[in-house]
Amino acid sequence: MNPDYYQQPQKDWLTDLLESFVIAMALSILIFFTIAAPNQVDGQSMEPTFHPEDKLITNKVVQWMGESDLGKNNGWDYQRGDVIIFTIKGQDLVKRIIAAGGDTIMIKEGVVYVNGNQLKENYLQPSVTTRTFTGPFAFLVDGETLVVPPRYYFVMGDNRDNSKDSRYSEIGFVSRDQLRGRVTLRYWPFDQFTWIKRGDFEEVPVSQ
Repeated sequence: MNPDYYQQPQKDWLTDLLESFVIAMALSILIFFTIAAPNQVDGQSMEPTFHPEDKLITNKVVQWMGESDLGKNNGWDYQRGDVIIFTIKGQDLVKRIIAAGGDTIMIKEGVVYVNGNQLKENYLQPSVTTRTFTGPFAFLVDGETLVVPPRYYFVMGDNRDNSKDSRYSEIGFVSRDQLRGRVTLRYWPFDQFTWIKRGDFEEVPVSQ
């Protein structure tokens, strides 16, 4: 009897296992770079929406399809109220889009105004006020109106008293090229498994 008779099935099993592993890794890499990616929250800037060490899934399709005709026609591009991941100085940060290209942004006496209307952010705690700062670290000072350039965004954390965001000159307007995707899912802690929707807000006209 051929001594290799009993060895051949084992060899085929190992080959199949290796091939399956390679295919799975290739698919994982493809998904990571083109469709979705995991992220972890560091810091308290998005509380109470997210907490430190929350684990999120970021939809990356919006990044490479949002500006296409298909993406625009279906509303896939980034919009105000979206929670996004962006990279600055090699660090990934999670914030919320407050104003997009072409919008005007002003913060005055703790109130946010977009396009001249008061922004009522229903995703924030009722007691939250939005402070601005003075000095060389301030990007937007109290009462000043700025216009967001095309393909840029003004972003802030939901925890306004503990968030380094577009109010600071270190961050400023965030380029679309810096964005990594829209946060769509929190999968850990498991008991807080949640699909992340666009933040609910209202624009309240300012009385003349």
